[in-house]
Amino acid sequence: MDQHLYKYLVLYGNLSIPQIGSFSIKNESAHFDPSSGLLYAPASKLSFSEGIVPMSEKIFFNFLANEMGVDELTAIKQFHDFSHRFRNELIEHKSVTLEGLGSLSIGEDGVIVFHPVSQSIEFMPPVNPGNATMISTVIEEETIDTVKSENWWAYAIILFIIGLGALVYYYI
Repeated sequence: MDQHLYKYLVLYGNLSIPQIGSFSIKNESAHFDPSSGLLYAPASKLSFSEGIVPMSEKIFFNFLANEMGVDELTAIKQFHDFSHRFRNELIEHKSVTLEGLGSLSIGEDGVIVFHPVSQSIEFMPPVNPGNATMISTVIEEETIDTVKSENWWAYAIILFIIGLGALVYYYI
């Protein structure tokens, strides 16, 4: 069940588990850290909010039934059984793990705390915008390539006239 829930969260950006709470993916914009001089790329962060969550949507159950290869009624029953077992395991063991997302634990004050899986791969590492010489060289090369590619229409017209001349010569 974990892999289906993870896939739904990634595709739709939110996931609600009754009697537990809801997970959502929030996008952080790019930012500059003046102390280190690094520019950080935009990133997505997984967040959790505890609370009584209304019943899940029909879209979710359609997705779950399709992924599991069962009818919608069976998917609803299996999800609610999972949700009930998940809640009981959390209360009994004070901690439970959702594969691919992280773990939930009950804190001292009885509040559910979410510990996300660490992001070990950084697809867009921070850059130092002070290295402007390399950036300007790349921009100049791209500008030269763009200027060269703007005259394509002249070559197309010449080829069209040659082709038209060959057709006229062939039929006359």
